[in-house]
Amino acid sequence: MLLPVKPFALGKSRLGSWAGAARRDIARAVFLDTMDAILHTPEVCRLIVVTADPEAHALAAGAGAEGIHEASVGGLNAAARLGAAAAAGHGAGVRTDPVAAVAADLLALKPRELASVLAEASRHPRAALADHRGHGSTVLTAQDPSFLLPGFEGASRARHAANGAYEIAHSGVPGARLDIDVPGDLALAAALGLGTHTAAVQANLPQ
Repeated sequence: MLLPVKPFALGKSRLGSWAGAARRDIARAVFLDTMDAILHTPEVCRLIVVTADPEAHALAAGAGAEGIHEASVGGLNAAARLGAAAAAGHGAGVRTDPVAAVAADLLALKPRELASVLAEASRHPRAALADHRGHGSTVLTAQDPSFLLPGFEGASRARHAANGAYEIAHSGVPGARLDIDVPGDLALAAALGLGTHTAAVQANLPQ
């Protein structure tokens, strides 16, 4: 499992005018909640966090995840490719495990949802899960890490479909689809059940 994450100081930029100085805290909290959900998903045997942020590295190591350092901030797709290359090279000469790249801002993700998404994705060479707006993607999988072909950000749903990824049509995984881009997304996530880190930050945000 790959978790590309921007430096917290650069994350959630569209929340800036609303959250102010708390924007960095939100970025950190949603990363922690996403990571916690992944690590509590029994089907996930390895988590690689790819980031240029030393704090994110330290948090990942403290939680038991692996970290890959980006020499520079190259965007989520560059980070996902870097992680996929590491996954493909792990255990050279033996069977390569499937890989999945997950958005680092799934603040209401539940382990059972991720397990369900991975189960459906396992039936296809590559698969993607659309976000709650139907425009972007929150999960991209590949049975062979060398063919992950990440196209996150912007119209990634159409982009992943165009390059051959099966679209996961699972409707019972709202937390796996809900990434946070605007303030209203936080309210939607609260209705599903926030992770503990985001809930703690939310208590001090504008209502």
